[in-house]
Amino acid sequence: MVDKLKFQELLDIDDISERNIVLRRAFTAYTVPLDVTGNEAAALTILLNLTYPRKRVDDLLDMRLAKQTLNTDAHVDACIGEVQWLHTHNLKYPDIRVSKQRLIAASPLLHPHVLSSANCINTLGWSHDSAKVNLAKLFSCHFIWQERVCCLATLLADAPKGWKEAFQALGMLVKDFMNLCGRIKASLPNDDTPNHVDKYSIQVRLPYQDGYLAITPVVSHALQAEIQQAAMAKQGRYTNIEFTRPAGVSELSASLGGNVKALNYPPRIENAEHGLSDSWALKVQSGQTVLNQGALSQPRFKRALEGLLSKNFELALKQRRQQKVACMRQIRATLTEWLSPLLEWRLEVEENKVNTSELGCIHGSFEYQFLTTQKENFVELLSPMFSLLNTVLSNSNTLQKYAFHQHLMKPLKNSLKWLLDNLSKESNAVAIDSDEDNQQRYLYLKGIRVFDAQALSNPYCAGIPSLTAVWGMMHNYQRRLNERLGTQLRLTSFSWFIRQYSSLAGKKLPEYGMQGQKENQFRRAGIVDNKHSDLVFDLVVHIDGYEEDLDAIDNSIDAIKASFPATFAGGVMHPPEIGSVDEWCELYCSEASLYSKLRRLPASGKWIMPTRYQMDSLDGLLQLLKLNVALCPVMSGYLMLGSAESRNYSLEPLHCYAEPAIGVVECATAIDIRLQGMSNFFRRAFWMLDIKETSMLMKRI
Repeated sequence: MVDKLKFQELLDIDDISERNIVLRRAFTAYTVPLDVTGNEAAALTILLNLTYPRKRVDDLLDMRLAKQTLNTDAHVDACIGEVQWLHTHNLKYPDIRVSKQRLIAASPLLHPHVLSSANCINTLGWSHDSAKVNLAKLFSCHFIWQERVCCLATLLADAPKGWKEAFQALGMLVKDFMNLCGRIKASLPNDDTPNHVDKYSIQVRLPYQDGYLAITPVVSHALQAEIQQAAMAKQGRYTNIEFTRPAGVSELSASLGGNVKALNYPPRIENAEHGLSDSWALKVQSGQTVLNQGALSQPRFKRALEGLLSKNFELALKQRRQQKVACMRQIRATLTEWLSPLLEWRLEVEENKVNTSELGCIHGSFEYQFLTTQKENFVELLSPMFSLLNTVLSNSNTLQKYAFHQHLMKPLKNSLKWLLDNLSKESNAVAIDSDEDNQQRYLYLKGIRVFDAQALSNPYCAGIPSLTAVWGMMHNYQRRLNERLGTQLRLTSFSWFIRQYSSLAGKKLPEYGMQGQKENQFRRAGIVDNKHSDLVFDLVVHIDGYEEDLDAIDNSIDAIKASFPATFAGGVMHPPEIGSVDEWCELYCSEASLYSKLRRLPASGKWIMPTRYQMDSLDGLLQLLKLNVALCPVMSGYLMLGSAESRNYSLEPLHCYAEPAIGVVECATAIDIRLQGMSNFFRRAFWMLDIKETSMLMKRI
């Protein structure tokens, strides 16, 4: 790999064709920068020769061509002219119709719970005229010099001695070099923000002070480049975002051939829900088990078992402990998934939906024992359950070596004991109920269907739709409801359960519109690649308000249904099909009554839960995702790039450019939430938008 070789070793490659390939790769943004300290003349030669199309350069180390280039004023002037299009954040991503603008801004404030360019080394990208992408490489390609990641545009502002000698070695006079440095410094200010919003730039309205603020999300070159580097190193999971005119997007996109990577972590949601209790009984009668045997066959369970067996002496003690904790967490999650059909069946028995007399047909089975044992006696099930688990493992071709393994007996038994202990405490957790607050309500929306929602929640990651999209839909709901009822209700927070999720293949055809510079051509815009998904979800919304307003909605369920929004995350949103659920829109005053419904949600779905994990780099995020498969990266809000100010063509009086932030959510099963109890759910599962002068981030209440 290029990033593992020293620059001098690349220069020593004898085969010119091979050397050209690795040198071109070494100076792209999707590879880790190389240290060129002491080889400034060779680096300058390569950078000068990179300004020509590939077919015109036989050897990137051709010093004669480099000298000729440096002494061609028109060519050098053209390269200097592209310095004015260097940026920290790319306004032309993903829509290349944005033109004649660039953004240079300081990194946003560092936030411990989200990832942004504040966690990256400052680097500059380029985006302008696609025909000039090669000319931009002279001053935009990054490398390491004297332990600093930089490019010629940032270096020459100080006219360093080592580079002055390199330019002199290629025939440039000192006065011409100083003039060059001055011109570059003038073209690259510390801060450069557009004074108007381009008509093709996205604008998002968010509450701010007493009104709204228009935000234009912009992608950070530094963070996007680091993601490409991690993808090349095969760290993490990624999806492709394809661009048909990559050079028009950025130099980074052009170097990747238009195949830009984004983190790809969709929620792990099973398509099929478990069957009815009568079919479970028939399965047991026919000699089959209702346990979810497929859960034990998942590769992540096998990796967790292997992780407990491996010594990993090459890792530090702290890393070995972290790995052990991650393996135990995964084993517990898998065993819970394995038992999930029985847990659902038992809940039906407890709620008297199934009469215990009807279970006589399965008497003598482990299922019967599990369904009829009193919770306080659950510990008696540990031995038969542990024996059953090892029997299942021994009958599996891929897992039989782990059955009755001397080093796995204790952790597996402890995991089952932990599960049984939590199940035995569940009834007490549900019974606990705090004093009801008459100044709040909970709106429960069930089985909501969304088609073609944006799964690319921000330019960096795909999978779960944006959390800010859920909040935006909720805020839209609040406005519509208050307008209809004449109230001042506040929909303050939400909890989100995804029942079904499916990624969609293909690209969406843009709608017809007036296109062209003069907007006089009725045609489709160019296709901009995106990722979409269909999903079915439940949403619990917390409502605050004055007593008279809350009284008004208690008897206005039809108005609540009529105010239901029609869009979500760029997709179309519908209530469930008629007859598919009993009641899709319900209002609750009591947390206990609501929780009695929520604890019955299917084990196949996932709660999107807030977390408090901290990350200081992209590597830290990827390590988190590797250690805990229940975690997913998601769009968590915006970090402001400067203060809000007035700009022409803004949707609101105040406008601000902002960087999307990557956060981490936990995809918890319905059974996990049941085991943790009601008070834990209402304390941990709700999201709110935290609005500050420097950030607007989704967080736990």
